Amino acid sequence: MEQDLLLTVFILNWLLIIGDASLGYFVAPLLLRLKPGDPSVDGTAVGGMRRLLTAMVALYMLVNCYAFFRQYSTLLYIVTTLVALDIIVQLVVRQRRVRQD
Repeated sequence: MEQDLLLTVFILNWLLIIGDASLGYFVAPLLLRLKPGDPSVDGTAVGGMRRLLTAMVALYMLVNCYAFFRQYSTLLYIVTTLVALDIIVQLVVRQRRVRQD
């Protein structure tokens, strides 16, 4: 029974991490704008932010796989919580930036 729950959470984490990466790809330029409505963002800064996003996704996936295959349910739930919070924060930041424009 617990094995099925861990597998479900593991697959849910995969989907959340992919969704987080997709959202982060589009939110990264919004985070780098200095003033609302300023379309000029340095391309290297956006590229750097997106490389950091790639590293975070790899880290999330690594910890997710480690927790699942080692059967550390607590760590798996922590990863789920962190990814969900990351998505929520990105949505809040995106909403605030869109409202300011």
